Amino acid sequence: MKNTVFMHKYIIPLFLILGLTMSFEMSSQTYIYKNPKYTADERAADLLQRMSLDEKVYQLQSQMVYTDFNKRDYRIGNVRNKAHFMHKDSPRRVLPSECAKALNEDTKSSISASRWGIPVLQNGEALHGAQWGNATCFPQSIAMAATFDNDLYYYVGQIVARELRAVGVRQVFAPVINISRDPRWGRTEETYGEDVLLNSLMGKAYVSALEQGGIISTPKHFVDNYADGGHDSYASNLSWRALRETDLEPFRVCFQEGGARSVMAAYNSIDGTPCTDNKVLLDNILRKEWGFRGFVVSDYSGVSGVYGAHHVAKDYKDAEAKSLMAGLDVELPNGYSNLLELVKEGKVTEQQLDSSVMHVLRCKFELGLFDDPYVDAKKADKVVGNIEAQALAQKTADECMTLLKNKDNILPLSDSQIKRVGVFGPAADILSLGDYNGPFGGRQGDKFLTPYQALKQRLAGKAEVLLYNPSEDLQQFVSKCDVAFFFGAINEGEGADRSIMSLPSKPMKTAKSLDNAIIVKNSNDVTINVDQEKMILDLAASKVKTIVILQNGSWIDVSHWIDKVDGLLEAWYPGQEGAKAIAGTLFGDKNPGGRLPFTWAKHTGQLPIYYSIKPSGRGYAYNDDDGKPLFPFGYGLSYSSFEYSNLQIPSQLAKNDSLEVKFTLKNTGKVAGDEVAQLYMKDEHASVVRPILQMKAFKRVTLNPGESKEVTLKVPYQAFGIWNSEMKYVVEPRQINILISSDAQTMHLNGAVDVQ
Repeated sequence: MKNTVFMHKYIIPLFLILGLTMSFEMSSQTYIYKNPKYTADERAADLLQRMSLDEKVYQLQSQMVYTDFNKRDYRIGNVRNKAHFMHKDSPRRVLPSECAKALNEDTKSSISASRWGIPVLQNGEALHGAQWGNATCFPQSIAMAATFDNDLYYYVGQIVARELRAVGVRQVFAPVINISRDPRWGRTEETYGEDVLLNSLMGKAYVSALEQGGIISTPKHFVDNYADGGHDSYASNLSWRALRETDLEPFRVCFQEGGARSVMAAYNSIDGTPCTDNKVLLDNILRKEWGFRGFVVSDYSGVSGVYGAHHVAKDYKDAEAKSLMAGLDVELPNGYSNLLELVKEGKVTEQQLDSSVMHVLRCKFELGLFDDPYVDAKKADKVVGNIEAQALAQKTADECMTLLKNKDNILPLSDSQIKRVGVFGPAADILSLGDYNGPFGGRQGDKFLTPYQALKQRLAGKAEVLLYNPSEDLQQFVSKCDVAFFFGAINEGEGADRSIMSLPSKPMKTAKSLDNAIIVKNSNDVTINVDQEKMILDLAASKVKTIVILQNGSWIDVSHWIDKVDGLLEAWYPGQEGAKAIAGTLFGDKNPGGRLPFTWAKHTGQLPIYYSIKPSGRGYAYNDDDGKPLFPFGYGLSYSSFEYSNLQIPSQLAKNDSLEVKFTLKNTGKVAGDEVAQLYMKDEHASVVRPILQMKAFKRVTLNPGESKEVTLKVPYQAFGIWNSEMKYVVEPRQINILISSDAQTMHLNGAVDVQ
């Protein structure tokens, strides 16, 4: 009897306990958020309803701790990846496998720190290559725009995505799709230039490749990002019409067509409200109108700027509340410190908090971070900087070379006729890569050639290459040379807007900061002290053939010397293989096919200048200037010549059809070359004022000597739309002139189409 009582009293409850335990274990294994068979939305929603307030807040916070990773709070959901900082104070190049291992360990710690096993999202930069360690460095964005080859750029994005994933970086703050129409803005080099279509298609190509490669792209800066005088982050003076017609369009394309899952709010204000807490931008347009389902991040310390710079919040805490309630999901780099308190005080609603957390969690599930959060570190060394990546870096450098002057066809030079080459200028023995390249603290052990080294390699056994030292007598030195190459350089980049647009004559210190690294032979800290314009004029006066090569990312005032020199090659910031591309172009191994992604002014007084202006009621000239640029948008010379003929254009365009324009393009030169055919439209009549000219299609075409091809350029029906007087986007029936051109001034063929 006692045994029976014992069984009822103790054993049966024990079975109940065991049963409940087993039931709990089974239920924990069948949580929806843990089951990959469910959609990302379903999994995110399931996890969200299980999380506490503080756990939700962690998902909207981010962290960047530079080199002291002992300060890491592994509960925080977003982190600037450690690989970017591992080279700081390192005596050698850190291997990709070491970077991958470090990120794996960081991710593991973040999962362990969360009772739900939520992995951290490793973020970073990738403007023209994965910005960490010795990842492949491609030409800067403006250089890629100069290729007018968005298909090639998609391939670049694929390689960048592959190198990012190899080490575990899954979100990047790129690309920059701000339209740059004032070269005084230091960040022009990060953009794709002045044109809406070029920005849209290049941005879309890069975003698509990243996203399809499992990387969250974050186009920036939403929106405008600079204003009068080219000042970075000044309040935008653009109307909503101007924003709709220009600056907003590349973002729309990157979200709706490219699939970007994140966006970075700009520092500046729009119509009196900072972009960081601008509900019209972040909610009405971005989410309600465009259907964006990703997450919004601030620019670094952008939330603080709502209070400290714009003064529309009473303190930082108030700025946090305003920003999150407007639709800013994640504050970078170390932010939202008062968010939990704000929710408890009711100043941030739980509904808005949940909405933002949902945006972040959904993306983490879409990336597969919950199911496969780690990378194979052993494979990273084989993926990063491999032969394919190097070959693509070379091809892109070759394609971006843009020839602007070639007096008497002096280029290409013959290596059988040139016996002694003089190399001059501050960038002669420096490979300038532009900003946002390489790791924090600079690169170590890179094998990239400088222009001087590349010329020595190219002319080995054929010609002597002499590097000029400013302490030597210039006229005596150049008199020994058959040709003089001058390599010019400027100071520009983030935080480096310019007002003097000529080549600097004062000392310049080569940058070695986080985002403005420059590869310099033997040193990362060199002062350049040379009057560049004077040296160019002195070289030209020597009667030795003088070619100027520019390594830069925006317009330079060349008015004082352009008529004196024999050639001008715009090499941009051409990436790790750029010096070889320069040497190959000068000596005819490659035929330059790059084209200007912005209008090149005659002098500073013409700024800002761009081709797609709206009509003037009086004229386009000054009383001392005809108003025309030195080189138009889309301009670039070739060692070949091209002929356009046989235009075929439909007389009418039916609603929702695409316009197909066909013509014949022939290489009438003696060498193979690339031509960039451009299609422009001009409105004859519309309900609102339209730009005098707009590029609506382009194609880079490669032709052998004497070869002809039929080229087809397609323009979708919606591309003929306008924002009418009621600010609605409509396609109005009207006649439109179609112009086939090699730049914004040189028209070869024309016709018209009636849009229905």
